[in-house]
Amino acid sequence: MRSLLKNAFKILSAIVVFLTLLAYVCPHVNPAVFSWLAFFGTAFPWILLANVFMILFWAWRRSRFALYHIGILAFGWQYVSGFIGFDFGKDSVPENAVVIATHNLGGLFHGKKISDSLQEQTAAQYARFLKDNGMPDILCTQETTGKMYHILAKKMGYDYTFNLKKGTVIFSRFPIDGGGEIPFGKTANSSLWADIRINNKLVRLYDVHLQSNKVASAAEKVIGDPELNEGETWHEIGSVLHQVGNATSRRADQAQRLREHIEASPNPVIVCGDFNDTPNSFVYALISEGLTDTFREKGLGFGTTFAGVLPMLRIDYILTEKSFTTFSCRTIRGTFSDHYPVSSAIGF
Repeated sequence: MRSLLKNAFKILSAIVVFLTLLAYVCPHVNPAVFSWLAFFGTAFPWILLANVFMILFWAWRRSRFALYHIGILAFGWQYVSGFIGFDFGKDSVPENAVVIATHNLGGLFHGKKISDSLQEQTAAQYARFLKDNGMPDILCTQETTGKMYHILAKKMGYDYTFNLKKGTVIFSRFPIDGGGEIPFGKTANSSLWADIRINNKLVRLYDVHLQSNKVASAAEKVIGDPELNEGETWHEIGSVLHQVGNATSRRADQAQRLREHIEASPNPVIVCGDFNDTPNSFVYALISEGLTDTFREKGLGFGTTFAGVLPMLRIDYILTEKSFTTFSCRTIRGTFSDHYPVSSAIGF
């Protein structure tokens, strides 16, 4: 019996190592070619935990198999650091640093019927929340209702805003010289760019909201409904995987368009927003090429930014030119929306 259990764990170890390798391959393969592979990149936080469990198990057994899992994590350390921050130093932020934040506000009203009074009340609460956590000089939001962004700008004291009525909004204390949209075709998602004059330097800021998976309700049904029979459960799981595959392929096309726009920018760039993809993805690898991920520079602990039913997902980012300095990066925990805001202090 003991021998059978040991062999079972050896097989499990081999499976975990194989899944880890698949997750490492994801950033290098366009999901338009193999959409199913992207799932392993999304699942990497849980694959990472599986490796940690196997290390502890085999260490307890005093088996060399622990070294296999340590080795596979060391081999892909660049991917591990995309989910877990290791900056243990004390952040020293100079007074002239510019604080930039990004936040998807799609869940701001928690499904309630939106009224004028609710918008006023929510905007006041959100403004206090940001002030208590260090009001950003520039705030990028996604899935922001048309009327709400005017109320937010007033409550939070932003003199400049940029919005093309698609839910993606840039709020700024600095003058905005101009801006535009990156065309994504027929989709509710959008990405904006704006040239912002920061301390006499013109910087191009991108506020990004890439194609949503739209699987939260299906995932909640699978996880939270005990009455689903086996056939219904597998049907829902199949539906989730199909939707993720389609959305991932569309995000790859959007990311390519964004990448081309970034490369043509006459000004140094900052990219903020909701990529709807993890650091182990083709989309993230394409957009972040040549840029600095502020979380990798100054993040500490798990970088979870999605507060929905699927835990441990990091899908919201602030990326900068390598010539800029990252003084801090943190994810602000709160009950607003189904995403957590990400805030970073940057020097130019």
